[in-house]
Amino acid sequence: MENRLSKTLIGQKTDRPALWMMRQAGRYLPEYRQTREQAGNFWTLCFTPDLASEVTLQPIRRFDYDAAIIFSDILVIPKALGQKVEFAPNHGPLLEPLDWQAITHFSDWTDFEQVLAPVYEAISQTKNSLAPSKDLIGFAGSPWTIATYMIDGGKGNEFSLSRHSLTTIDNLQSLLKILTQAISLHLINQVKAGATVLQIFDSWAALVPADLREDVLFKPLRQIIATVRQSVGDIPLIYFGRGISESYAKLAQKKLGIAFGVDQHSNLIALDQSLPQDIPLQGNLDPETLVEGGEKLERAVYHILEVAKNRPFIFNLGHGILPHTPIAHVDRVCELVRQAA
Repeated sequence: MENRLSKTLIGQKTDRPALWMMRQAGRYLPEYRQTREQAGNFWTLCFTPDLASEVTLQPIRRFDYDAAIIFSDILVIPKALGQKVEFAPNHGPLLEPLDWQAITHFSDWTDFEQVLAPVYEAISQTKNSLAPSKDLIGFAGSPWTIATYMIDGGKGNEFSLSRHSLTTIDNLQSLLKILTQAISLHLINQVKAGATVLQIFDSWAALVPADLREDVLFKPLRQIIATVRQSVGDIPLIYFGRGISESYAKLAQKKLGIAFGVDQHSNLIALDQSLPQDIPLQGNLDPETLVEGGEKLERAVYHILEVAKNRPFIFNLGHGILPHTPIAHVDRVCELVRQAA
């Protein structure tokens, strides 16, 4: 059976659930650590096509996943828009204070694409190296999630300035408008370079109160989907709204033709019952359970497979693989999912 991921996303039956894992290329793999050391720093790894492609392919070679996801970062968007972004050791991203005037009046889209050209070259190289049966996932953050980093500078996870921006919605909407345009262009270019599936990460969606989600989260999402598909056709797309699965049923009524990513804190049974059976779901395995392994891991895998057996389903985590995850536990999950054939 070929292209399990893209076939699942368009509602076709496959012999077993499609399988890949968020952050499947990462520090838990010794080959990743070696390539990361060779690169010297994170941005060099992201923006050197040979290295980014190599890291993307490493988990495919080791685990034979059904899809590769291009090695990049959601913060390439603010970087390409001119905001300085650095990754401090043992800290994560640090962004310079946001120049609202400059960002909200940004218009140099040629330069934007030139900054991101190495990402597209990495996708092309990876596509040429992948077996035809493997999908290649391109991705971006959502406008809101990227905005939280741009506004707060990546300093911790409190996002106090971003939360405050929800009370001054006009300024925020100006930023979201530019980000919607930037993300759409970035996703389109990834498809043109060879991506066969797209995922939008809305990692900080839960910061937005339910009564503001339509304007802050879902209108920009619908605009991105429409713009991308108008340009490149009906590309399969996954929306991962971390912490807001209770909003999926309402969003599904818009008939966007997308799959929904499910974090580890969501009730998969309730979600399965609330959504039409033709809508694909992805995820829900707790990364900490993957670290723990043993009977607890096996029970969790069997539970997810049982709950989702009557709908299109992609086996994945509820968040990214943790750096201290034992490789043997990942192997075991792959084995269990493949036994579901």
